[in-house]
Amino acid sequence: MSEANIPEAPAECPPAPSDEQDETVEYVEPPLEPACMDLSDYKPKIDHFEQLHALGQEKMVVGAPNFRQVTDFPVFGCAQPTEEGFIKVLEMVPKGIDEKPVKTIWFNMRQEPVVYINGQPFAPRHPDRMHDNLEVDGTVEEMENLQCHFANIIRGRAADDPEQMLKISKDSAFTENPMNRENLEENVKAKSVKSLKEVYKAIKENGFPNFDYIRVPVVEESAPLNVCFDILVNTLKHEPAATHCAFSCQAGRGRTTLGMVVASLVKEIQISSELRRMGEIGLLPESTVEKIIKSKFEFPLPEAQFDDDPFIKGEFDVIKELVEKLPGAKEGKSKVDRVIDICGPDPKGTGLQNLRECIIETKWKYDVAPEDRQVAFKQMILNFMERYFYLICFATYAKEHGPGGFEISFVQWMDEHKELQTMIDEGKDRLEWTRQVDPEKLNTLKDLINAPNYKENMPTLIRTIYEFAFITYSDLPRGPIKNNSMRKLAAKTLMEILPGDIAQTVQKKLEEQSVSPEFLTLVGMISYYGEGQEEKA
Repeated sequence: MSEANIPEAPAECPPAPSDEQDETVEYVEPPLEPACMDLSDYKPKIDHFEQLHALGQEKMVVGAPNFRQVTDFPVFGCAQPTEEGFIKVLEMVPKGIDEKPVKTIWFNMRQEPVVYINGQPFAPRHPDRMHDNLEVDGTVEEMENLQCHFANIIRGRAADDPEQMLKISKDSAFTENPMNRENLEENVKAKSVKSLKEVYKAIKENGFPNFDYIRVPVVEESAPLNVCFDILVNTLKHEPAATHCAFSCQAGRGRTTLGMVVASLVKEIQISSELRRMGEIGLLPESTVEKIIKSKFEFPLPEAQFDDDPFIKGEFDVIKELVEKLPGAKEGKSKVDRVIDICGPDPKGTGLQNLRECIIETKWKYDVAPEDRQVAFKQMILNFMERYFYLICFATYAKEHGPGGFEISFVQWMDEHKELQTMIDEGKDRLEWTRQVDPEKLNTLKDLINAPNYKENMPTLIRTIYEFAFITYSDLPRGPIKNNSMRKLAAKTLMEILPGDIAQTVQKKLEEQSVSPEFLTLVGMISYYGEGQEEKA
């Protein structure tokens, strides 16, 4: 999708013939434009799965998992709703009064097409990549057109089966790493098939005339294109701050939270700017204006256990470089950090994911993951870092140009700051991807293991390795991730210091027994090394 291409009205699915049409005139359904990609072989996978809702049963809205509202903002979010879930959410959102109805704009934060089978949302997945959301290289209009094509493909499959049965897929449960997910298949009778656009139209025509909808195409767990920020801004800057905004993606997690953060930033700027204008023209004392702004947007948030951790605060090398070199970025980071917190989980917010803290939290998971699982975690970390970087850039842009009505686009602003693209491309990977014990401390361990009486040294060796591992991971909070990280580093360190003959024997036994090099397993093998040879002698 081109950064310069901010799409206008997307394509409509072909309408069904109206009862009011002249029956003597044969209705001819207008053809769709050619699809931007062929989805003929793609499988429909249901969006919902067990344990999708993660905000507690007391907050569960049937058909709209993970529904929540940003405190003091008309900004809402949830997972992709069912047809019934849309109605339940809209009934919960204030509508205003007849004389002054309040508009609700629903932002679909997904690239991938969505179709509804029997009222449940599904998305196409490649047969060989059932755990990866589809990435579409096209404009919003082309994505809407593709969605209509996929709905027709599903209708065709159902029509071709004598009993209108469809094979669908679903995840057995959610796991953060796609490589850990299990795909299940089953057959269902297709009683109804609709595109998401048809669901939207039915909502608008059946009791919610002030409902509108916009697609903001973001790839799952990735930084949005600059044009996505502009789609949000261009939609909201002409709306009053009271306009309700609802956001959804598959699980209502990363992409939904991203939209909620941007909308909250825009609305805060709208409200603050209007209040300050009232102060400038004398409608309110300026001291009162500042008190209102401070009480609404700057009140203290609850403290969390690890607030002082530099990485929890987002103080990564590339972020520190951005704050240092981009004028206004320090204030932009401070502003977006607060909004990220109130859009994130308890105790500061009402949501699912903190878009800043998730960087280091995923890095902790990367540290303890097996090597074959680290690939996916590393890509997520890089994506999260890039997303956070651009959120700070957007907040800096918004503080500069928001009070004037966003007179230039974010795309234009980024074009004027091309060095920022280079900065994040070259800097997002500047993380410590592997941890190891200090080389000087390794020498102490090598002296213990190379001594003739090394078996007598094992208690001291074990204690010393654990002490070194604890020091190495002193920045991690207590819990299973820290414990697993220490055990993994302890095992790696022990393997590194083994004399060649012992290392060769241990490696052979690991392969014969098909076991992983866990620390206690290694200790056992080392402790028994040589005893078999002594008995034979």
